[in-house]
Amino acid sequence: MAVVLFLIASMSGCESREQTVRIVAEDFRFTPSEVHVSSAYPIRLLVVNEGRERHEFKTALLAHQTGMSPGPSSSLPVAPNQKVEALVRPIPGVYLFYCARRGHAGMSGTIIVE
Repeated sequence: MAVVLFLIASMSGCESREQTVRIVAEDFRFTPSEVHVSSAYPIRLLVVNEGRERHEFKTALLAHQTGMSPGPSSSLPVAPNQKVEALVRPIPGVYLFYCARRGHAGMSGTIIVE
């Protein structure tokens, strides 16, 4: 329920045609680790690194990015104290996300698109 409230709070009013999902990378964990979104609107995925280590946010959901050139990437590298964004047109499904950096195997979560 807290995840649903987080998403409702992060959407900026009724006029918004995007859903904003903010995922924080810390040292060896992502918060939140489970996110629920609708397939009705694009997702502005914001990954913020609040840890001391470099992270690489990886998910198959990034294959549906829009406005990317030369083409979509399946991962977003993010340095300490930095953030990265991607705009995604979601397709219903369950998408695992994780840190692709060696030694960060415990950093994972799920994005559920309904």
